[in-house]
Amino acid sequence: MPIWGVSMTDTIIQKKLLNSKFKLIIISLLAFLLLLLLGFLLVIYFTLSRDGAYRGVFIDGKNVDKMSYDQIYEFFDSSYTDQLKNVELTLENGDYSTNFNLLDLGVSYNIDKAATQALHVGRQGNIFGRFFEIKRIKKKNMNIELDYSLNSAALENMINDFYDKTLIPVNESYLNFEDKKVTLIMGHPGKSLDIEKFRSVVDNSIKSLKGGIFNISPLVIEPEEIRVDKIYNEISCEPVNAKATAKDGQVVITPHVYGRRIDKSNLSDIIEKHKNDFGAKVELPVVFEDPELKTEQAQAMLFRDTLATSNTNFSTSTQNNYNRGINMQIASSKINGTVLGPGEIFSFNDVVGPRTVQNGYKTAKEYVSGKIVDGIGGGVCQVSSTLYNAVLFSDLETVFRQNHMFSIGYLPLGRDAAVAYSDLDFKFKNNTNWPIKIEAAVKNNTVSFSIRGTQEQPGKTIELSHVQIRSTPAPIQYIDDPNLEEGQTVVIQSGQAGYVVDTYKTVKINGVVQSKNKLHTSTYSTYKTIIKRGTKRVEPALLDLPESQDTPEDIIDETPA
Repeated sequence: MPIWGVSMTDTIIQKKLLNSKFKLIIISLLAFLLLLLLGFLLVIYFTLSRDGAYRGVFIDGKNVDKMSYDQIYEFFDSSYTDQLKNVELTLENGDYSTNFNLLDLGVSYNIDKAATQALHVGRQGNIFGRFFEIKRIKKKNMNIELDYSLNSAALENMINDFYDKTLIPVNESYLNFEDKKVTLIMGHPGKSLDIEKFRSVVDNSIKSLKGGIFNISPLVIEPEEIRVDKIYNEISCEPVNAKATAKDGQVVITPHVYGRRIDKSNLSDIIEKHKNDFGAKVELPVVFEDPELKTEQAQAMLFRDTLATSNTNFSTSTQNNYNRGINMQIASSKINGTVLGPGEIFSFNDVVGPRTVQNGYKTAKEYVSGKIVDGIGGGVCQVSSTLYNAVLFSDLETVFRQNHMFSIGYLPLGRDAAVAYSDLDFKFKNNTNWPIKIEAAVKNNTVSFSIRGTQEQPGKTIELSHVQIRSTPAPIQYIDDPNLEEGQTVVIQSGQAGYVVDTYKTVKINGVVQSKNKLHTSTYSTYKTIIKRGTKRVEPALLDLPESQDTPEDIIDETPA
């Protein structure tokens, strides 16, 4: 028993001693860790509470460790901005050079931005993140680019001036065509400013604040490789006849072109042989073919022939007719000399223009709404109708024509062309292959039109014929007049019969009929006769003379002009 008791007591004592030692070790470890943590926190505190930039932070390669914002700004302002005036650059390209100072470009460094970035390093995020970032930068360093700005327009002007004065344009190979000679002009390389290198030199000088003399080697621009197929196709062509057209009333002659042929394999050998002969002129063995019509022949054919002439007569015995003559003279003068190219359309109203007092036109009788009235420009329809007949006999194409309301007396029925400005036009087309010229004149009470051009079918003649389909006598209206004696009459308006007429055109070559076609149907309205008749009864012993007839001076033949 005693032995067992002693043994138990010793065991308990030993366990207590072991527990006490373990606790002591734990407490010691905790105290050590606490000290370590405290030390670490102190290190973090002192690290994060440091003023100025942290170690390892550089701006444009310059160490800014411990420097405040003001110190950084002052340092770079004195080291960079103040030194700009001392940086001179000379850029050369061959014999040309340009010299300038960086201040000429308005260079300005963004020191504020760089200083702010430097002081932000290690000062963003939580304390542990900031601490480890500071340690990392201390080992590996961080460089902040010092940005700058400049006057872009000044730099571009400098580059463009340098470019323009050093540019040697590339000359591409091309063909030179003469009358019967084809020459291949070989191209040569050009030289151009290396703009990217120019910018790079300026950029490096601004960043390094170092000037000096810099050679900007030009970029060589090679001409395009000559393609045999392209040259062959440019040379090869069929002969082209000279052609006459008109533009803005003036004749334009398009010169003839000779047909050209060349052996393709021979051409390929010539190009290969001379491909490096920059600027060489190589005459090519081209075979030429003459066109049927050359330029000088075309010039000689212009307005060579009178295609047709038409004349109508008029009277000037009264004031009305005299005024009509003046109006016809004005309108004809507007048309005289008009040139139409192939395919062009003549518009009477466009060429003659408004018939107004301001344009010199006089008052004369004309047709308006079924009546004969006074109007400005009466008589102009005789001009359009005379021209229409010249057009018909020239075998030109009528685009638009309208006959008069009532029959006319200066041309056969079916061959008149009425006009009224802004309401009714007369148009025709030059359907020949050559320009035509209209010649007009009013002389000795005659309106004359000639159309000159180039007669492409010698022996061609035009005949016009007319078929009267129907005629209607003029209706008569009587007006009783108690002031006239019985049996007496006075015609106060002379009437006109109405007609329907078909017009035909026959084309002959050397007297042989080629075609006969109906041109149009013209319908002329009747114009009533108005007669006053007496109803007054008189004694047989008395005999009064009748009143004189009050008739229009003329039965005119116009629609509104």
